[in-house]
Amino acid sequence: MPALRVRSSRRRGARDHGFERETEENYEERFLHISEMNGMYHLTGVMDPEGGAALKSAVDALSKRLGHDDSRSAKQRRADALTEITYHALEAGTIPRRNRVRPHINVNTTLEGMKGELGAAASELQPGMLVSSKTVQRFACDGTLSRVLKADSVVVDVGHATQAVSPAQWRALKAKHRTCCFPGCDRPINWTSPHHVDFYSRGGPTNLPNLLPLCYYHHRLVHEGGWQVIRAGEGYKFIPPDRVIAKRVRGPGMRWAA
Repeated sequence: MPALRVRSSRRRGARDHGFERETEENYEERFLHISEMNGMYHLTGVMDPEGGAALKSAVDALSKRLGHDDSRSAKQRRADALTEITYHALEAGTIPRRNRVRPHINVNTTLEGMKGELGAAASELQPGMLVSSKTVQRFACDGTLSRVLKADSVVVDVGHATQAVSPAQWRALKAKHRTCCFPGCDRPINWTSPHHVDFYSRGGPTNLPNLLPLCYYHHRLVHEGGWQVIRAGEGYKFIPPDRVIAKRVRGPGMRWAA
C-alpha cells in the first residue's frame, strides 16, 4: 500500500478545486500503445502521477546491476526489469483468465528446432514472429510442453500438457537456495526460474542435481549469451563466452560412439 505523509497547510477551496480538476484532466490523457515492428515490440505511453510513480518504483527496485559481470546499460536494465515484472505477474497466477486459460506465451516449434539442429523449421512466438532456438531452449527449462502431431498441415493428435519441472521439484529447489545462483546476484529465489545445467532440450534430466535457480537476466546469459555452467566438485562454475568449455551431451537412452 502507498505510504502517506500528511502535511498541515491552509489552502483556499477554489485552488484545491482547480488542482483536482487539472489532475483529472491529466489522468484522462493516459495511454499505452504496444506495437510490433521489425521483429521487436515498441512501447509508447503516458501515465498519470500515481501509476507512473508505482511503475518507476518497481522498475528502479529491479534495475540495479546484478554482480560485477553485469555490463548492461541503465536503459537495458530498466527494459529487463519491466520484463521481469511481467513474467512474475504471469507466473503468480493472479492475472484474470481469458477463455478459462491463464495468460501465457505460446511458442510453436519442432523437436529439431528445440534442439537447434541445422535445417530445422523456424520457431515462432506467433505467426510471422520468429524466435531463436536458444530462446526456445530457455523456455523449455521451465515451460509447459504440449505435443501436437500433424500430417502435412492437419493436426491429427494433441497430447496432454506436461511441465518440464514439477511443482514439488520447484519447492525443493526453493528450499535449497535463497537467491539466483549466478555469482554476485542477489535476486530472491521467487524471482528466478529453474535452469537445466544439462539442457532439457538436449536430453538433460529433470532432477535436483541438474537444476539451478537463475534470474531472468542470468538465465538468458546462459542460453542466449554464450555463458556456460559446469559442475565443479559439489558446486558449479559459470564460464564466460570467451572461455567456453566443449561439452558432450547425450539424450536419454543414447550411447557415445566408440
